[in-house]
Amino acid sequence: MSSSIMLRLSLLGAMSLLTLQAFASPAGMKLPAGAVFLGSGQAIEGTPPVYKFKLSNGLKVLILADNRNPLATLRIKLDAGSNRERLGTTGLAHFFEHMMFRKTQVTPEGHYDRILGGIGGRGNAATSTDYVVYEASFPGPALDKMLELEAQRFKFLDLQDPYYTTEKGAVISERRLRYENDPLQRGLEIIRRAAYKGTPYEWLTIGTKQDVEQMSMEDARAFYRDFYAPDNAQLFLGGPFNVETVLRKINDAFSDWTGKTRSQPARRAERSDSDTAGKKFVCSESVFEEQHSLIFPSKDNSFRSAVLTQLLLQILNDTPDGTMQRRMTKQKLATGFSVYKTSWQKQSQPYVAWFRLNRQQTFAAASDYFYQELRAALSRPITPELKRVFLKQHEVEEAEYAQKMTSLVEFYEWNEFFYGDFKISTQTKKIIDSLTTKEFQAWGREAFSQQKAFHMGVTAPGKSTPCNDFEKTAAQK
Repeated sequence: MSSSIMLRLSLLGAMSLLTLQAFASPAGMKLPAGAVFLGSGQAIEGTPPVYKFKLSNGLKVLILADNRNPLATLRIKLDAGSNRERLGTTGLAHFFEHMMFRKTQVTPEGHYDRILGGIGGRGNAATSTDYVVYEASFPGPALDKMLELEAQRFKFLDLQDPYYTTEKGAVISERRLRYENDPLQRGLEIIRRAAYKGTPYEWLTIGTKQDVEQMSMEDARAFYRDFYAPDNAQLFLGGPFNVETVLRKINDAFSDWTGKTRSQPARRAERSDSDTAGKKFVCSESVFEEQHSLIFPSKDNSFRSAVLTQLLLQILNDTPDGTMQRRMTKQKLATGFSVYKTSWQKQSQPYVAWFRLNRQQTFAAASDYFYQELRAALSRPITPELKRVFLKQHEVEEAEYAQKMTSLVEFYEWNEFFYGDFKISTQTKKIIDSLTTKEFQAWGREAFSQQKAFHMGVTAPGKSTPCNDFEKTAAQK
């Protein structure tokens, strides 16, 4: 995923999925048996419309018929991220990102990569706290083969040795290389366990060291059975296709995918304010650049809160002396800075002020400056000119997504997955046009209340408790 998309999407919070409502199918379109039409439309003016359906087995399908180039993009997203795990079996969500490229019950080892490469396509996957997504780009004429290839692994994945043990070993090696061998990541893992204790966000997506090493095939099979189900998945397809024809092909390939999600009890993504407000979860590692975050817990899951966070960042950046990061760099307060709203699906999404510091800089000075600039930003009137500039920037950003079909499909995917509405970004103009200075100030003071914030950070040696000692002390509490 491109950094520009990640920046935008990191600001998108999550709300409960909207109730699905079937509509009459578009004129002249014949739907497969049991499929229902859930709506169509566009989030970005001038782009092809998206058509949304649900198959008889619960699989949601969104189709973007885009004839601007011969390339097609297929993305399958499951609500099967690490927040579906529990302590003792962490790491399973990420494990399947690896395992899904191996043998199935109907194809030999290496079949997926061999066929994908043979048609001139490329594939990848990604896992987060909230989801796992599998994506492939390929020439449009190869659609039939691509649907067959994807359906085989989602319906018939073969969790057997030696492939299970091989991929488990690959995950163990990845964890050692990317986390255990990186002092910053080691520290972040330790403080995350302390700060988010008792929630599905206390462990990294890759899982704990002990759980990954002790991962059993039985637990892996249970995770696949429980969450790799059609009613827990969304299929997004963009390319030079006829909507009715491609829907029939998707239905032929996936309608016999069976199973139902076995949901876990809902858990909040944060501890109570009394558990964390004013606390420091900070330890030291052998790092050259420190990372610190001010976390502001929030139960506001609305799209509006994500838009206002973007507006706040624009105001912080809109000064004659340059952006907030540039000002902090010039004053030698920080080497990196950002404000965003965390994307945690169906959970609360805290607001975050993030800082990167060198060894000569202090978090106290950087955070004091942030609060000073925050107060100044919240005192500014929300003028028509400010709104115009924000909406223009929003328009330019969406135009960047629109010009590349693969980015456009991903844009719609995120809106749909986190909000249940692929057209949600069309609300941005309405939100900004109706916003008053008083409303913005009330939101900002509540969202970024210093009284409820807590501090997470990894410092250079000697500036705080060593992370190993910090973890021992935290475990005793």
